[in-house]
Amino acid sequence: MSASLLSQVQLQMIRIGLPICVSIGNLGCILGLFVFLQKSMRNNPCIICLIGYMITNLIYIDFTVLSTVFSGYGMDISIKSNLLCCIRMYMSYVFSAIPSYFLVIASMDRMFVSSSNINIRQRSNKRFALFIVIVIILFWILFHLHAFFFSEIQLIYGVRLSCAIRSGSPASFIAYYGVVNAIIPITLMTGFGIQTLINIKPVRINRVRSREHRLIPLLILQISIYIFLRLPTSLYLVYAQITNSNIKSSNQILIEQFVYFIVIFCQFTQVSISPLMNLISNSFRKEFQLALKKMVRRRRRRNEIGAFCNQTKNVNTIHKPEITARFNNNANHVTPLG
Repeated sequence: MSASLLSQVQLQMIRIGLPICVSIGNLGCILGLFVFLQKSMRNNPCIICLIGYMITNLIYIDFTVLSTVFSGYGMDISIKSNLLCCIRMYMSYVFSAIPSYFLVIASMDRMFVSSSNINIRQRSNKRFALFIVIVIILFWILFHLHAFFFSEIQLIYGVRLSCAIRSGSPASFIAYYGVVNAIIPITLMTGFGIQTLINIKPVRINRVRSREHRLIPLLILQISIYIFLRLPTSLYLVYAQITNSNIKSSNQILIEQFVYFIVIFCQFTQVSISPLMNLISNSFRKEFQLALKKMVRRRRRRNEIGAFCNQTKNVNTIHKPEITARFNNNANHVTPLG
């Protein structure tokens, strides 16, 4: 397979596929936030994690994925200066990691809720969820500072400029860390998800009808999409580390670079379609319909109040000259003092 053919396929996927992902991702995140930010839902611990997931996903889509689209049209601003390169790499690493662990915490919360042990169920609370969310954000913001300080503009294969991690120890650390960080979320989500399914037994089927438990299928859908589309990245990173010391032909290197692009494209796809896949869930669609009805009622009530205020204002305006004339007439008949 020629290098030019693989390059053209990759370029078309960037120019056509990624803009579709960006559009779908923005739409899904906006719809998700519209539903989850409703007053009746936003105090739920699992929903708090999903709100954080939607917001950080939205930042990742509109920063990392969109900047990749621009690079496909020769408008990669990260190669204009080292500062822009450092900012892009730092933001990409931070907002790639945070959403994954929000899903981990949400799956852990559903495991708590579905437990038959009351002490374990009590661990699902708003205060604990907010604490964990803040800890996750601060941890990854501080942990990924190395990506800011060790990023630079490099000449790749003597052909094109690219923003990447400095070769040597920083690159090796990123490589090993990438493998670990790709495996840990998948392992934790799988473990929590399996335990949640074990907790939901047929003997407690009536108790599982509450809104708390209706979130479980929605979260399992999100976790399934995550594992299916992120697993190729994990497998590739493991393969890359195992074969790192092997001598490879130019054709093998070319194929591996294309495979790496494909697994990263799968990662971008997961980030983009995951929020919109909420519409598959019957409970999410019901909550979306309720949120729409509430918005329509509030707007209708606001319009009615506005019309009433305008009508009152018009009435006052009509009678104001009459009231003013009556006041002046009475003033003329007042007997002066003294």
